[in-house]
Amino acid sequence: MMMMTSSLTPTLNPTLHRTLSQSPRRSARSSLPALALVAGAAGALLGCNAPAPPEDTGGTDAPEGPCGIGAVVISSDYQSTSVGLLSWDGAVLSASIASSASAPVVLSAPLSGDVTAPNMPLHGGRLVLLDRSASVLTWLDARSGDVTGQLSVATGFAANPQDYVEVSPAKAYVLRLEPNLAPGAQPLDGGSDVLVVDPGARALVDRVDLSPAMAGEAPEFHPRPSRAVLVEGSLYVLLTASTLSFLDTAESRLVEIDTRDDAIKAVTLLEGLHGCTGLAASASGARLAVACSGSFGGDSTSTLAEAGLVVLARGEGGLVEERRWTAGELGEAPPGFSVAFASEDTVLFTTLGRDASGGERPVDDTLTAVDLAGGEPAVLLRSQELPFSLGEVRCAAACGRCLVADAETDGGVVHRFDVGAGADSRALVHAGAFHVDPRVGLPPRYIGAF
Repeated sequence: MMMMTSSLTPTLNPTLHRTLSQSPRRSARSSLPALALVAGAAGALLGCNAPAPPEDTGGTDAPEGPCGIGAVVISSDYQSTSVGLLSWDGAVLSASIASSASAPVVLSAPLSGDVTAPNMPLHGGRLVLLDRSASVLTWLDARSGDVTGQLSVATGFAANPQDYVEVSPAKAYVLRLEPNLAPGAQPLDGGSDVLVVDPGARALVDRVDLSPAMAGEAPEFHPRPSRAVLVEGSLYVLLTASTLSFLDTAESRLVEIDTRDDAIKAVTLLEGLHGCTGLAASASGARLAVACSGSFGGDSTSTLAEAGLVVLARGEGGLVEERRWTAGELGEAPPGFSVAFASEDTVLFTTLGRDASGGERPVDDTLTAVDLAGGEPAVLLRSQELPFSLGEVRCAAACGRCLVADAETDGGVVHRFDVGAGADSRALVHAGAFHVDPRVGLPPRYIGAF
């Protein structure tokens, strides 16, 4: 195993504030492209002339419970970023623990406007931020608000990290979206892969080559890992699978990696589904849900025949498809980039709306729930006027809470839904909308958990 320490690992002074200065505007390739383009256009409208994020508000002393401490809310106009902390009830724990306005004192790499949180929660009061534009990981202490380290995952190219999954204090995985067309200049620079890192040492250790998972596809199709979940010693990695330009896509697939030896155990082809970017595991780990937006071909209109939602059951023989919904069965729009289990039998996800164009009427974004036991999909929330404004959805099933980012309503809020709050134990009831940081006009986009 190779270990490589990043030059961005700083010598830390815990009394100093976080560093994070403003970055250039997010590029179309900073995340999965069609979504980045349309979300960036919406963000430009919502975030136009928004003030810079205010000073940091420090950490939180909220206790850790059965669902951890709370949610990480990342607000952004794709030029500036602010990271706040909410309880699962919606109470503000820290309005801005870090932002693009944080004093540039400690860290080597500033926080850009294209930052996201891991798909799976971290524990022990720790936070990790993935800066996709800068290809940098930033660790923070949620208690003190201090930055505890930083690590570049670029290895000589714009890696565009999409997700971070921690196995132990000494091992974590980082999904790097972009391929490296000229590898070999430095260690671990293959790209479009799963990078193995040591969080404690802030070091690069190894990489998992995902190209075997693309067997049978033309060589111009790259794996493009987007999200991952860890279940009982297996890392499940969702591959979006596209060409370098993103204009052509292959069928998406799930790769199972054994965390003991980092070997690929199985590849599950999601037949007929393209552009899959949303992945979640149920609380028991018995099921995985995948949301697929279809291919876009360079504009904001998805190929609906390639879009849908699929739930897979985990078993001794691997993953078995349990339920599938086409985009048409779910409504008028394809699933978005986020999905969550509100309970073992209820899946919550967003859909992507569209503007009126080509004689077609506009379509709203939605937050939609499906019951695996049967019944029609239920729309819980709609965008008001601007499509691509509903962002990430995150659930804490053990606490019966779900949160969804809304960049449009009242300048940007986080909605709370309570699971089983009504007569129906599977019902989701809207229980309020909350501003994370009313001092600044940055709309919430992404939600993590800690």
